Amino acid sequence: MSSKPLSTMDHKSKAEDMQYLIQPRGSGKSFVFRMVTPTELIGTPNPWTGKPFGKEIRRGLGTRRLSEARHLRDIYLGEVRKLALGDAGKETFELKDAQEWRDMLANDDGSREMVLNDKVHAAAERGVPETKLRSFMRVALGKGYPISKAVDQYIDERSPGNRRGFKPISKPTQNDLRSSIKHLRVFLNDNGDIACLEDVTPTRAKRFRDEFLPNQTSPRSPHGLSHKTINKNVTLLKGMWDWAVERGITNGKYRSPWVFANSVPRAARSDAPSREDFKPDEVSRLFAATTSGTREGDLLRIALVTGCRVDEIASMRKAQVEADGSGFIIMEGKTANARRYMPVPEGARALLKARLDQHPADERVFPEWPLRASTGKVYAASQWFTRFRREVLGEETDGRLALHSFRHTWRTVARQARIPESDVDEIGGWSKPKNSSSVYDHGLQRGQLQESQELVWEQMQSLGYLSEY
Repeated sequence: MSSKPLSTMDHKSKAEDMQYLIQPRGSGKSFVFRMVTPTELIGTPNPWTGKPFGKEIRRGLGTRRLSEARHLRDIYLGEVRKLALGDAGKETFELKDAQEWRDMLANDDGSREMVLNDKVHAAAERGVPETKLRSFMRVALGKGYPISKAVDQYIDERSPGNRRGFKPISKPTQNDLRSSIKHLRVFLNDNGDIACLEDVTPTRAKRFRDEFLPNQTSPRSPHGLSHKTINKNVTLLKGMWDWAVERGITNGKYRSPWVFANSVPRAARSDAPSREDFKPDEVSRLFAATTSGTREGDLLRIALVTGCRVDEIASMRKAQVEADGSGFIIMEGKTANARRYMPVPEGARALLKARLDQHPADERVFPEWPLRASTGKVYAASQWFTRFRREVLGEETDGRLALHSFRHTWRTVARQARIPESDVDEIGGWSKPKNSSSVYDHGLQRGQLQESQELVWEQMQSLGYLSEY
């Protein structure tokens, strides 16, 4: 382990030389040793008195000479520290332990910090990793709080029904936050899981926003993250940092670094391709390269003619689907408006009903697509489609077409079919929640939506989208 001290504890200056010593008033009285009892010793046997330790240790030194009192003080301090270190091997140096130490050290006279420093050095000699000990000490001394621990606590405290009354955040938002944290830890070179909230200064936050994020590329963002995505990342991080400051998790003098001065408005990248709808011939080529009755072919076909999000379809359970395949209920999704009834065009019902019969023992309509329980998403579908699209339509469609483009294609065709905007929003889940769901009970609204969906199907046929359906 490095010889660099793990705490800020220095040797006592001459001005502090009388610490732990009391010289009672009056002549002929001896010095007294006094200190706050380390928490782990309270209630344990005191070897000098035979009684349990209380909140304070007091012991007469039997001398009026300061030099001799200092010597005895150091001896007694060493004995107390050895007693406190008696079970040092049981220390785990986990975050919860560091938080307890931070509370104890808040009003410490220095004795507890000395004990803690001894424990840490003893642990280093036993082979406890230095990175773990340094992270532990940063928290215990109130100098830092690990980002990896903070994000878990933040998400937990913003879960549904949390006792603090914080507004819950959805699963997709949690995933987006973790993605933002992942970017930030790469920026901080945090390979040992020890970066703390306090490591992010205003200067670093600005560099992260203006220099690091714009250069992060991926198959979905080959030209780097857009300004809209960057702002989303910063907003999510700011929310977590504001929470940490409010909860007192960060150092008392620390303030959120995610507050920037007003700047010049940013324009979209001129070289970044914009997302487009599928053209009829592109859909025909994709359908021709897949087979109806397979997980891939059925997923694409249902996505096109219903306008549903892919995760809404792939995660759907059979209990949500009408027995004749005429429609299904979407229970939840990306937004609060996602819960809705989805009418299925008559020409697509046979495909959906065949799905219900294809896997009788499974609860899901698409059991072949693995579902990540923690998020309710089917990541494999998007990954497959990227490879499939490139093979069929070419890599030049990167950035222009995606699996989600089927949803936007449906909306465009619906408008071309002169479908009322209210019906388009209702079917696609873009509208606000209704004040009452009684219209569904009467069956009238479902019938109207079914008529609109049939008109979209007819428009798709006339435009050539369904030639290979």
